[in-house]
Amino acid sequence: MKDEKKAPKLRFKGFTDDWKQCKLGDVGQTYTGLSGKSKEDFGHGKARFVTYMNIYSNPVSDLNMVEPIEIDERQNEVQYGDAFFTTSSETPEEVGMASVWTGDEKHTYLNSFCFGYRPISKINPYYLAYMLNSQSLRRKIVILAQGISRYNISKKSVMEIPASLPSAEEQNRIGLIFKDLDQSITLYEHKLELLKRLKSSLLQNMFI
Repeated sequence: MKDEKKAPKLRFKGFTDDWKQCKLGDVGQTYTGLSGKSKEDFGHGKARFVTYMNIYSNPVSDLNMVEPIEIDERQNEVQYGDAFFTTSSETPEEVGMASVWTGDEKHTYLNSFCFGYRPISKINPYYLAYMLNSQSLRRKIVILAQGISRYNISKKSVMEIPASLPSAEEQNRIGLIFKDLDQSITLYEHKLELLKRLKSSLLQNMFI
């Protein structure tokens, strides 16, 4: 792949360098989720695994959306900064959903229906999370979805997807702004839910 360089339309002041264009496989490696498990292995134990819905729902994984499982040294443990991809969905638009892990606890595994991606070059985890969920990269993933009644995507095809990497400093700035935005959204959603409950209580108790 040519080392072509580009820059986005909107940037923070002071950044002018072109962004490096590469394939995901050039800067990271994949690994599998849980394997060799039966239904009886789940629901107990001192280890834990990242759930499918956690990855499907969150660009940055919710560290609390995990479930117990027994410690198994044969399994791949997730690490800080790893990205996870869902491999199957009922629609092509929902296949290959990505989430990045920011935890550091040992004995944490990945569920069987996703695969992991570990950068071999240093990439800001928050930049990686929102880059993988950007409209431009999501379009590239949707094109690769294969199937009729259910759609799938392979690790190999995901590793061929072009990605854009700015300097480490610019990655940090971009990652921080999206992290702060998501935290603000969560805060206002919580406030909105409290106001809805208050309104419901008032409607119930302020009229005869």
